[in-house]
Amino acid sequence: MRKILVLLTVALIAVTSLVLVYTSERTGQRSALPANSEQGEALIGGDFTLTDTSSKLVRDADFRGKVMLVFFGFTHCPDICPVTVATMSKVMTALGTKANQVAPIFITVDPERDTPDVMAQFLSNSEFDKRIVGLTGTQEQIKSVAAVYRAYYAKNVMPGVDNTGYTVDHSGFIYVMGKDGKFIKAIPYNKSDEEMLALISPLVE
Repeated sequence: MRKILVLLTVALIAVTSLVLVYTSERTGQRSALPANSEQGEALIGGDFTLTDTSSKLVRDADFRGKVMLVFFGFTHCPDICPVTVATMSKVMTALGTKANQVAPIFITVDPERDTPDVMAQFLSNSEFDKRIVGLTGTQEQIKSVAAVYRAYYAKNVMPGVDNTGYTVDHSGFIYVMGKDGKFIKAIPYNKSDEEMLALISPLVE
């Protein structure tokens, strides 16, 4: 009997450990900065082909010569996404004429709902800078671009939410890519526009 109790205890500890590891990894995916994000050495970013709000194909290479500010989110997002897009808009305004060296990009992680028309309507908000590029695509295209940027997202089924039955968990970083397309740093979504401006301004002197 004692041996059985010991074995059951060991098994319980093992299962509990696995659950804790899984939970930690899931939470970390949403909140932790990408590896080596401040050194500019992380393998983040790469080629992609997506569709803009005019239903035209857009490629990563189309933004060469500009500093890319890449944010992953979705139009039904209740808080983080509209706030982040608004912050990016304030930064674009504050940059003045230097803003022509920057390409702010909003990539959806909810292509099922975020069609080009829906993206266009979302970005038509008067608080948002008109230069922000909204991009969508097929499920596979979004999965591919999220993978090269190491961006986390996951469909979260929640009956009754937004009358669609689901929301989308996602990481909240603005990926800053140099004019050569290489990763520079990741800025947390909760930075103020002043803080973000201070981080971006040196890149467009």
